[in-house]
Amino acid sequence: MNDVDELFTRLKRLCIAVTEKTYSDYDKQGYAILVKIHDVGITQNRVYNTLLQYHNDLPDGLSKDWLADMLDYICGWTAPQWHIWRSDGAFKRTK
Repeated sequence: MNDVDELFTRLKRLCIAVTEKTYSDYDKQGYAILVKIHDVGITQNRVYNTLLQYHNDLPDGLSKDWLADMLDYICGWTAPQWHIWRSDGAFKRTK
């Protein structure tokens, strides 16, 4: 398994293990993993499609909601300061 695969695996593990109590902490951890994936040069489209496929296979519930939040970070459907992949090339790590 390469480093990128390991990062995706870590996201999936957080997704499966998330609880109401750990949601906020796992959100921060997931965001940090997405930043690492960005930094190694994986395209926004690849990351989004990989996690969207996983999201679509999950049953409704907290795990699916959490992964939807990660998808929002990827596609930029968040406040601008949380964008990871940006069309203008700028990038902020604030979380």
